[in-house]
Amino acid sequence: MSETRRRLDRAAALFAAVVVATASLVVPAGATPLAQTDAAAFTSRADAWTQARNEHRDAAREQALRLAEEARQAEAERLAAEEAARVAEAERRAAEEIARTSTTTAPPTTVAPTTTAPPTTTGAPPSEDATSTTTAAPAAPGQPTAAQWAVLRQCESSGNYSVVSANGRYRGAYQFSQATWDWVAGLDHPELLGTDPSTAAPADQDAMALSLWTRRGWSPWPICGAEASAV
Repeated sequence: MSETRRRLDRAAALFAAVVVATASLVVPAGATPLAQTDAAAFTSRADAWTQARNEHRDAAREQALRLAEEARQAEAERLAAEEAARVAEAERRAAEEIARTSTTTAPPTTVAPTTTAPPTTTGAPPSEDATSTTTAAPAAPGQPTAAQWAVLRQCESSGNYSVVSANGRYRGAYQFSQATWDWVAGLDHPELLGTDPSTAAPADQDAMALSLWTRRGWSPWPICGAEASAV
């Protein structure tokens, strides 16, 4: 019991010393309490962190939009390059076909078709006194009628003999490509070989269209030919 009593006395004395020491602490006048100082600093840091996070988020969003736009442009350029390569290959094959048939009258197995959509750009109509180097033969039994040719021209070129498609590939009232025009000219109208279809006289264009129809029917004009054949 005496040992226990001594331990209790020492604990009581220690507690009393702590109380006296704490009571002697005095906060200087005008000093900011520690808790208040910590809260203000924390609030400032939180505001700075929030602002930095918002700026980072905005920057990340802008970068994502920019990358998406760059990817879209790259895809469009890739598709355009593929289309250009496809067109170049078709024109190369057409040129080879012209070379093979330049000394024979046998029709080729494939002919580049004319366009089937009306062009979006037009040239001035040719003058009425344009000189023709050939004359279209009158419609024979089984050949398209004048009304059918008129429907075809209206569908292909709005009836304008000097029209040029937006991409420059299809030309004249019947929207010949230069390769198809030269192929037909080499077979039936050598005097027109190399002539720009859109600058040829209307009668020459009519004759060339008839020659193409005689060899290939309405197939070179898949859409407009269907409309004309239905007349």
